[in-house]
Amino acid sequence: MTRSTFLNDLRIAECRTAATALLRKYYIETPEAIDVETIAWLRGKLSVKTGGVSGAEGRLVATPEHGGVIRVAPTSNQGRRRFTIAHEIGHFVLHQRSAIDRTTLRKDFTVWTTATEEAEANYFAAELLMPEYMIRKRCVGIPSIQLLDSLAAEFRTSLLATAFQYWDYSKEPVALILSEGHDMQSFRPFKGGWPRIRFGEIHEHSAAGERLAGKAADSGKMVPTPAYAWLEGYDRSDKDIMEDSVYLEYYDRTITLLWVDKPL
Repeated sequence: MTRSTFLNDLRIAECRTAATALLRKYYIETPEAIDVETIAWLRGKLSVKTGGVSGAEGRLVATPEHGGVIRVAPTSNQGRRRFTIAHEIGHFVLHQRSAIDRTTLRKDFTVWTTATEEAEANYFAAELLMPEYMIRKRCVGIPSIQLLDSLAAEFRTSLLATAFQYWDYSKEPVALILSEGHDMQSFRPFKGGWPRIRFGEIHEHSAAGERLAGKAADSGKMVPTPAYAWLEGYDRSDKDIMEDSVYLEYYDRTITLLWVDKPL
């Protein structure tokens, strides 16, 4: 992947600003008040219906003048349902030029770093459901997947989206990796660019690698992992960093949260 294919920070900020503007317009100040179906109607006369999206997660059919319909796949997971609706609102706000008819697949929710409209809609949706002015003050405590789960529950959204919001708004030295099988699909680096992530295949000595090999389950908490398993320049080092990895069966992806808890 060439550098030009990455979604740049300016465009991410534009997507987030558009989402925040909606929340501010409707005077939404708490997570409980974020009613995505009401926002969809107020912003574009978009009604939300369940079903009618065989093989997909969501679909948006609308025009700027007359509104339209957001269809969502049936699910008992309200976090995923809400994120799908917010994602389709994002397409309407960011990508509506005339009549629009677009379908969102499950894999589209795993796209966060490439310069695509799906990634833009994901950032919009994440900010709509977990805006900076609400979530930043909650990104405290020891980093862990359990912490991300608690945030996802409070904001009623997906764990995957919560992970990317947490990376942006936490003050902790953390990195985030999204993997498909043994392949690191995308990552958010440590702030400041150091230490550098060793991009490529999941190392067998990492917690994620041991799970993939059937030697262990999800880490369940932050655990020590060899620095060389994740970082460049530590091949002969006995240093450890902290890792928490969990497999998301729904997306067939592994989320890994890395944390430098002490100086390397």
